[in-house]
Amino acid sequence: MARLAERRVASTKQLQQIKDVTPEIAEAVRNVWKTVRMRDEAREEVNKLIETHGVEFLGVHRRTGDDVYYCNAGDSYATTILFRGLSLIVGCTGDLVESRLIKAPQS
Repeated sequence: MARLAERRVASTKQLQQIKDVTPEIAEAVRNVWKTVRMRDEAREEVNKLIETHGVEFLGVHRRTGDDVYYCNAGDSYATTILFRGLSLIVGCTGDLVESRLIKAPQS
């Protein structure tokens, strides 16, 4: 199991690019990602904090081989939280898919 210290997280300023995320919510998101031991539980808690519609699996990142999950904002071009391996980043799923950085999971 990866150590919590290895997790990387977007800055408060980056997180505030997401609709309705205040500095307080951004700090709470950062704290959850850095302290909740199980990643799936941390992802769900982050989803609740930013009030999105669940955590979804997007696919595998072609460059890193990491699984990519995201907080479903209801629009593939809405700025949201992406979970790439041990990193919590800000972006949108549409850009990742269009740039062909995601490969679909094998059935």
